[in-house]
Amino acid sequence: MSTQKVWNFIFRGTLTIVVLLTFIIAAEVQDEPKTSEDFSLEQIGAAGLTQEQLQLLTTKADSGDPAAQRLLGISYHQGSSVAQNDNEAARWLSKAAQSGDALAQVYLGHLYMSGSGVPRSDVEAVKWYRKSADQGLAVAQNNLGYMYFRGAGGLPQSYEEALNWFHKAATQNLAGAEFNLGMLYRAGEGTARDYAEAQRWFRKAAEHGSARANTSLGLMFHKGQGVHKDYAAAFSFFKAGADRGEPRAESMLGFMYMNGYGVKRDYVQAFKWTKIAASKGVAEAEQNLAYMYDLGLGIHRDYYEAIKWYCSAAEKGLPEAQNTVAYYIATADAGSHDYRKAAEWYTKAAEKGLPIAQVSLGILYGTGRGVPLDYVEAFAWFTVAKANGNKDAASALESLRSVMTPSQLERAKLRANERQSREIRSDRRSESSLQDRCPLLNDLTVLR
Repeated sequence: MSTQKVWNFIFRGTLTIVVLLTFIIAAEVQDEPKTSEDFSLEQIGAAGLTQEQLQLLTTKADSGDPAAQRLLGISYHQGSSVAQNDNEAARWLSKAAQSGDALAQVYLGHLYMSGSGVPRSDVEAVKWYRKSADQGLAVAQNNLGYMYFRGAGGLPQSYEEALNWFHKAATQNLAGAEFNLGMLYRAGEGTARDYAEAQRWFRKAAEHGSARANTSLGLMFHKGQGVHKDYAAAFSFFKAGADRGEPRAESMLGFMYMNGYGVKRDYVQAFKWTKIAASKGVAEAEQNLAYMYDLGLGIHRDYYEAIKWYCSAAEKGLPEAQNTVAYYIATADAGSHDYRKAAEWYTKAAEKGLPIAQVSLGILYGTGRGVPLDYVEAFAWFTVAKANGNKDAASALESLRSVMTPSQLERAKLRANERQSREIRSDRRSESSLQDRCPLLNDLTVLR
């Protein structure tokens, strides 16, 4: 490949990457059902018990009263009136659970699931959830449904069984179960996809206090799932969820303000809500916050903050952020390019199916920057990128085709086919520091 051709497609790739920086991302990550820890009927008040009440409770528990044993166990678990001690909590809850107390059984299942005061065991958690669920306790039915959803604790993964148990709990107005049921209907898991039914259960869950249900309703109106797209309605649902502290609702509210969807565009409000969500670890919010710092939207430009948040979102596996970090590393000023680290980040994003990262990674292999010079690998990545809709990949393929042998081309096509059928990889956190993995944080002079 001629030097001129190499630099031509490097330049085209760089321009394409810069365009990506104008994109902002909606926090539309697929949610999934969760366990419920809504034991509100048996919470010990913040003031706890008086010493006289605690002494009476202990006496009754010692005499074998299951209700007293359960309440004493909860007191130890919460650290209410007594020093917090999960070992004691598990001891008293076990006594009550073995006597058939349904609420103690679900509490004990929760302790086994979290490994609090007992060895962590999903099998034991399932055992106690089932005993409690068979007595009709909604929280236990929901949690047993969750274990079927995951296929945990020795249970086969069964969306149908999950749906069955979520439904039992949802008919008792348990908000978490109503939300979980809505999730299954929206995804079509365990039943035919039914957006109307999903919306019905999300509305019930929202009425019963589920902030996540407000977020899900907002997403349905935002995307037009079973309803006409209605940004104003979506905004209202996101606002309701955000006002109750739901992180994804806060992220989406910032997204709506940033784009002017359902509300007048307001970068100050967008920055406010995006930063709140980012501080709670929502990767899409971190990416959007970085973008706002990068361009000075709603806040003074701050390249260090931009890079910090891009890196954090990249660490959480967001491919757009990983690509941006790679771009900044590869194009840093002052001759401090680190193509090897750039290649590592491009690879993460490329393996998640991001076409622009696939092109950029192909460029590095085609020029031997940060990775061994490998036309076969470059051609494979360009082929995958083209299949994923990247227009720049076609010209890069033509440039490579002219310098590759028939054998190399055949191997490249086989490798591309394998890559396209490969599952998206999840990221594994490194033990090294974020500064080591994202070296731009060490030196502001390389940012521009």
